[in-house]
Amino acid sequence: MNSSLLYVGQYADRRLICELRQRGYSLEISDTNAVNLSELNAEICVMDVRQCFDESWTIPLAKRLDKKMLLLVLADEEALEKPSIARLISLYAADYHTAPVDFDRLTVVLGHLMGMCRLRSVLSQGQKQGNASTHLCVMGQMQAQLARIAPTSIPVLIRGESGVGKELVARKIHQLSDRSAGPFVAVNCGAIASGLVQSELFGHEKGAFTGAVSQRVGKIQQADGGTLFLDEIGDLPLEQQVNLLRFLQEGKFDAIGGQGSRTADVRIVAATHVDLEKALDTGEFRLDLFYRLDGVTLCVPPLRQREGDILPLAQTFIDQFSDEFGLARKILSADAESALLGHSWPGNVRELLNRIRRAVVLSDGQEIAPTDLELSWERESEVVSSLKAHKDAAERNALESALRSCRGQVEPAASQLQISRATIYRLLEKHGIAV
Repeated sequence: MNSSLLYVGQYADRRLICELRQRGYSLEISDTNAVNLSELNAEICVMDVRQCFDESWTIPLAKRLDKKMLLLVLADEEALEKPSIARLISLYAADYHTAPVDFDRLTVVLGHLMGMCRLRSVLSQGQKQGNASTHLCVMGQMQAQLARIAPTSIPVLIRGESGVGKELVARKIHQLSDRSAGPFVAVNCGAIASGLVQSELFGHEKGAFTGAVSQRVGKIQQADGGTLFLDEIGDLPLEQQVNLLRFLQEGKFDAIGGQGSRTADVRIVAATHVDLEKALDTGEFRLDLFYRLDGVTLCVPPLRQREGDILPLAQTFIDQFSDEFGLARKILSADAESALLGHSWPGNVRELLNRIRRAVVLSDGQEIAPTDLELSWERESEVVSSLKAHKDAAERNALESALRSCRGQVEPAASQLQISRATIYRLLEKHGIAV
């Protein structure tokens, strides 16, 4: 069988260990205080909580497991009644087995988990191969552009609908640049009140205006030596665009209430969902500022046009939120993947992130289902069944209508429907219509 298990418990069950080895499992045994469990090569951890179900070791141990290792909890009725074990199973376990141990049943459960491990491996390999195939996702295709743009100091303008991931692209540019060790400072120009834009960008001195009880370092100064990301630049008020333009032209700015100009070495990356050409025509955006920002334009398509990005992004978010919330890594069920691919994504990447975050926290078990994502999904068989039902209903209605118009006479009805006498008798029997 060549399947690798890790057995962990306060008191080792020798009979269980011997039986598993006799059934072909390669078994490693560890005590509950082991620290480096993530370095073991086991695919499944069998956690035996029958004799000791103290939460002080069960959940901390589950968190120390490698994220690729599936957890099987072995418990008795007494343990299952404990809230700590219920929490352990619901948040971290792929499955559980109730004592007394039925080795045949346990082997079936382990076989199912081994199958999940193999499916994970296949999925992982498929994603790696997919990156090298002709079906590259949009973000993968953009990597080459980013690699060329990032090392330069040229300003970048990122365009696309709200929520498509423009900030993700901006951060990637920063990470690939020689400024990666410096700060990445993001400013949402559309979320700042018009009267506070200058203070937010350039800073102010204590007492510069009513309410300025202390000095404030502006975003530009904070980004010195790094990258300043001006999100939704198209929403920047027209009167504030002049001050930003001066900084872009001269590298100098004035803090409110400050004495003399200041400088900052900043790489500018801007983003907008606004049609800037239209804003230029209406006078809502300055042409000279546009040319300062538009060194290179990157257009990020909406997620509905980036099918190749959906599942890799979903898995990235699953891993991210699993780590953030201290939960075991989960996988998407086949139906969940189909539901994700079939959704229109009006909220783009931001919507995907929110749905995945909610599913990671609220889903039961190891797999994320369409209902966890709050997405509707019909299996193919259900769709086929639905089509068949509609076809049968239409067929019956046609038969009944023809018989009514022909006063119940079969041969004229068959002629009207342009089918043979034998066919109409077969259909009458199929639908239980008496004549």
